[in-house]
Parts: sequence; C-alpha cells; structure tokens
Amino acid sequence: MRFIRYALLTALILLTSSLLIFAHGDEPHDEPEPAASVTVDFVPTYYGDVKPILSENCIGCHTPGQIAGDIDLTDDFVVQSSADDLAYLTSIRYMPPWMPSQDSLPMQHDRSLSEYDIAVIAAWMEAGAPSGEAGDYVEPEAHYNLAEVRADQILQLDEGYMPEEGVDDDYRCFAFTPDVDVPVFLTGYDFLPDVAAQVHHGIVYLVDDSALADITRNDGADGRPGWSCYTGTGVNSSREEFVGTWAPGTLPTLFPAGTGYKVLPDDIFIVQIHYNLLQGRQADRTAVHMQYEAGDSDLLKLATFELQGPVEIPCPTGVEGEQCEREWAIQRATELYGENWINFRPDHLLNECGQTITDYADNVGEDATTHCDYDIPLPLTVLGAFGHLHELGKSFQLELNPDTDDALMVLDIPAWDFHWQDRYQFQEPLQVTFGDVLRMTCNWDNTLSDDPRYVVWGEGTRDEMCFATLMVIDPRP
Repeated sequence: MRFIRYALLTALILLTSSLLIFAHGDEPHDEPEPAASVTVDFVPTYYGDVKPILSENCIGCHTPGQIAGDIDLTDDFVVQSSADDLAYLTSIRYMPPWMPSQDSLPMQHDRSLSEYDIAVIAAWMEAGAPSGEAGDYVEPEAHYNLAEVRADQILQLDEGYMPEEGVDDDYRCFAFTPDVDVPVFLTGYDFLPDVAAQVHHGIVYLVDDSALADITRNDGADGRPGWSCYTGTGVNSSREEFVGTWAPGTLPTLFPAGTGYKVLPDDIFIVQIHYNLLQGRQADRTAVHMQYEAGDSDLLKLATFELQGPVEIPCPTGVEGEQCEREWAIQRATELYGENWINFRPDHLLNECGQTITDYADNVGEDATTHCDYDIPLPLTVLGAFGHLHELGKSFQLELNPDTDDALMVLDIPAWDFHWQDRYQFQEPLQVTFGDVLRMTCNWDNTLSDDPRYVVWGEGTRDEMCFATLMVIDPRP
C-alpha cells in the first residue's frame, strides 16, 4: 500500500478530440445500455414537452458562444430536424454527458436526464416529432446553466507560443504572477483554449516564490515563451498546489461554496499546456480566467491530493512482435521522456503499490486492469474527486475500504469517455480517517489502439495513465 500525497510533479495528459454532438459515427467505446423503459401514455409535442426539457438541461452548453454552441438547441428548426439523433443520444445517456454511475456518491451539478424525460423525447420522435403550438411552451423555473467565472485576472501570453517543430507532443509551461497586493482565495477558473485542435490538456499549478530562480533561468531560455516541462512544472518549489485542470469537455469551474485555494502576492501560477500536433501546428494564446475572493474572508483553504497507479497493458491476443515486450515499452518511454520519467517507471509504480509484475500475469490486452491501495494518513474532509485515463480507457473506480462490510464506492465511471473528464464535487463532504483505505482501479482495452503495443505509464497522447486527484480541506495550519 502507499500513502496518498499532495499533488507534486505529475503531468496530466488529457485527450484531444472535438466534442461529439449528434454524430452516430463516433460513440463511446463501450456504448451504454439504453435507459430503462418508462411508459408515456400521450403524444408529446416539441413546444409543450420537449423544448422545456432542453431549456432546463441542455441549452447551457448548446447555445452560440458556449462550449457546444455549434449545435444550437435554442433553434427550434435544428432540434426538430434532429429528432432521431436527439432521441438516440439521450436514450444511451451520452447526452447530456454525465459519466459517474448511480453507484457513485451523489454529485453536485448532475447533468443526467431522468428516465421520464428520456422517454418523453423518445415518444416524441416516434410520433414523428410533432411541433404543437408555440404558445404551449412554458419556460422552466430553472436552467442547467454553465458556471459564471469572473475574470478577476486573465492568465494569457502577450504573444502566441508556436509549438516545437518535428514532435507529436509538446509540453510547455508558462509563468504568471498573481495580480494581487494582498492574499486572496482562488474560488474558480475557466480555461479557454485558443487553438482547440492542438490544445490537448491544461493544468494550473500554484507555487511559492522559492521556484522563482528556476523559473527565471528556464523561461525563454530557448528563445521562445515559457519552457519545456514534461512530468510536471520542471521547477523546484517548497510548496506546489494543483489548482486547475482542463480537457475537451471541461466546463467553467467554481470550487465548493465557502472554499478556495489561498494565493499570496509572491506566489506564481504555472500553466502547463500539452500541445498535440498530429493535426497541425499554430501559434497559441490560450487564456485562463481566474476568480478571486478576499483573503480575509472565512473561506476554508483547499488542497489537492494525487493518486497514481500502475499501467501494465499487454498487446491484444494475436498481436506479436518486439513492440509487445514490456522492456521495449519501458525503453521507448525512457527515450521519449528523459530521466525525469524515473518517478513513473513501471517498476517504481508497482513497488509504491506493494506489487510486482507477477500480480498482473493474467492481464490481457482486451481487458487489462490495475489497481493501487492508498492508506489514509490522517483525518480528511474530501469534497470531490477526479479520475483520468487516456484513449484506451474502459472504466475507472475509486472505492473506500474495499473488501469490507463498510465498502463505499466514491466514484464509478463504468463507460470511460475521454471527451468528458470532470472534477466531480460531492453533494456532501466525505469524511475519511487514519486507517481507511482508498483503492483506485483502472481498466483498458488495447484493441482500441490503431497500432497496438505494450503500454506503460507515459506522457504522450498514445500512452496511458492511471491517475486521480482528491479535493480536500487543507489539514495544514
């Protein structure tokens, strides 16, 4: 077993992919079962029954200027002409996107539709998508709206960064000083990618001024903004906090009410961006909007714990060759990511989790699973969780005290979808204490790869991770 620890030198790799809206040709790898049947004993109409459902649950994203504004669900013609697609994607619960199963702890901001609403949309489609009368539409009392994050400060380069030439993946870090004269709390952020086709993921770190010497030495040393930074920020700091993440599908984020990350005037934000260049190379000016509250307010200080587990994914049955050897995979990753990658070498991760490779002798490429148990080192109040796999991911779980009568499923994502990787916030805080055990389990399918090989922990889009973070009330004074 291993103790959970504060998030330090870990690079999240989240995946490039445009949002899937109304496209049967690119569904989740493991298609969910249709929602259970609910009887609708009337003929629904668009204005009387369907439009109120969409207004309450969907237009927060599907409005021009929002994250999925290319499909405008405030346009009555668009919706009615897409009735088949709307019914299909809601029936398999792919839209609205909500990955945690009902076995997870109850979450805030649950975007899933009720079985009744899904049945109404299906019955409307089956009846030929009748319009009804426009006067029948009643505006719902509440809408699922995106969080509104104030731009109290915008982290953005003055000039665009041109990613490195001749590579598939470029990790770049950019430093920004907080625009504050007194301590504040960071209470939310909105990550706005500029060149969406190449911005693969983003992380916002907060470090103290002990990192200033390294940042000054690294920043612009190669004649370009920022510095290269695989496996984390690439700088030494006596305090480093993991305060924000972004991937395609991530929505504007507000932290739980009454909480925030403490930011001091001498602190430094480091924005790490993973550029994936398989679709081209353009100068980028991604921006991050930061929302602050007064530092003398009664907010509780947040901290982030990280969890990382082994990645041991064999080739699928029938695939053979040098690329299917574990040592080949380790050598490949070492050559790509350098000596800093030593912290994530497969044998190191196994050792940290109290395991050896023989524990995974029965792993097969079609259904490869790893896990890691973490001893809780002290009483903690956990407010939320985030899980992360790459393109081969099938499922992800966090379970408290597994294999006991008190076992509790914290986060269960049974059909992994790399388009949507949220930092989920619990409806009620989860109290854990010394002696509790948290198990992270990751599952992959290597047949999803276009070029199967043995896969270990790696930084690139085509590698894999088994990773999570916990948002907790900071136990430090």
